Amino acid sequence: MQRVNETHLNGHPRPAERIIQFGEGNFLRAFIDWKIDLMNEALGSDFGVVVVRPIAGGIPFSLNDSDGVYTTIIRGVDDDGSERADTRQIACVRREVSAVDDWQDVLAMARNTDFCAVVSNTTEAGITYVAECKKDDAPPASFPAKVTLMLLERFNACGMVEAPGFHFLPCELIDHNGDALRETVLKHAADWGLGTEFITWVKEKNAFFNTLVDRIVPGYPRDEAEALEKQLGYHDPLMVAAELFHFLVIEQREGQPAPCLPLAEKDSGTIITPNADGYKERKVAILNGAHTALCPLALLAGADTVKETMAAKPAAAFLDAMLATEIIPYLSLPKAELNEFSAAVLRRFANPFINHRWYDISLNGIAKFHTRNLPRFEAHMAASGAAPRFMGLSLAAWLAFYTGAFAKADALPPRDAEDVIARFTGFKTIGESDTKEMVRAYLADEALWGKSLASDALVALVEEAYQYLTAEPFSFARLGDWVNR
Repeated sequence: MQRVNETHLNGHPRPAERIIQFGEGNFLRAFIDWKIDLMNEALGSDFGVVVVRPIAGGIPFSLNDSDGVYTTIIRGVDDDGSERADTRQIACVRREVSAVDDWQDVLAMARNTDFCAVVSNTTEAGITYVAECKKDDAPPASFPAKVTLMLLERFNACGMVEAPGFHFLPCELIDHNGDALRETVLKHAADWGLGTEFITWVKEKNAFFNTLVDRIVPGYPRDEAEALEKQLGYHDPLMVAAELFHFLVIEQREGQPAPCLPLAEKDSGTIITPNADGYKERKVAILNGAHTALCPLALLAGADTVKETMAAKPAAAFLDAMLATEIIPYLSLPKAELNEFSAAVLRRFANPFINHRWYDISLNGIAKFHTRNLPRFEAHMAASGAAPRFMGLSLAAWLAFYTGAFAKADALPPRDAEDVIARFTGFKTIGESDTKEMVRAYLADEALWGKSLASDALVALVEEAYQYLTAEPFSFARLGDWVNR
């Protein structure tokens, strides 16, 4: 079967190269590139993407072998409950280069002022300062160091202080990702002695936008690929599946120019706002927090996937009650908007096309609870004077999961750092003689929580919940009993 290529675009125009993209992975291709492709079609705009592989390795197929063309399979449940699937051949990606093997090609793009934007997703660890990187490296190891040299190339080749800058839209999943990239670039510039004129130019002529990105992207639909390719009539090893939902927030603060990419002009799933904090809080608390709260309960109940769990009415009722009483009241955006987002999250969890496995979600679960759930947990306690019953049950379930107090514990050991596993081994030892003291030690552990959580009220609730979870095999029916108390 022929590999997908430009002929499968059915005359869809190919845009000029104007965007440099660091990262070739599934998320960028199913989110940013998909949005750029739709933008070009809706507005008649002309923004083509050159993908830069930031490190050696990665996906073992090249976009160059398909003229940059690949297929997105976007599937999910609409607002009315009906299933929908959209297939699109992406035209905006023009070619791929390697930062390791083609560094001079990357610098050539920096010198080409047709390029105005840089997008990236180099993982959460990508925007970090690496002191070992030097200005003579070709290329330096880290992403921010590469960006620094790329900016220096443009500055020197295109008029120095008069050179046009770039607009950066980092999609890494860290707080204030644009600020983090800017500060790391400036630190390299200072350490490398690149001069005050260059540093001033980076600050004044380049825009680093904070962003928030939200879309579940399972990636290559391995189990369905053969059937999908038969329907499409071509072979596509870079086909990527994603959910219907998509949301991009671009933070344009006072003094920043409008982003050069008009992504928000005809896309209700993209917004530009002077402050993205409320949207970040919403996503972390509702989407990520719901995942993290339900995860250990689903594992204790023997469920494998989110989709399977959402088919159980008690699990959906648990999330409804927790979101309505313990999370949404303590967020800053308007309640109607939060309720709408919450309903969308529950539809996303029930997406029949996505097999999101709970055991994968359980990775570093305690740290996730600390980041995603604890702020609302504490806000509820402060406002009501009572421990939150639903998140309290989840907190007990994480203790049961990490100490192996459930039926599938041998097949599903906790996945976390060695020191975290060791702490739970200690809690388990305490629990062999005194469950209440095990719970107290768990909640009082400042290494896990950054403070002691062991108030009498919370210890009492979590001990009760732990006993409820472990006294007999746990099931979704028993979860329903807890919800209906």
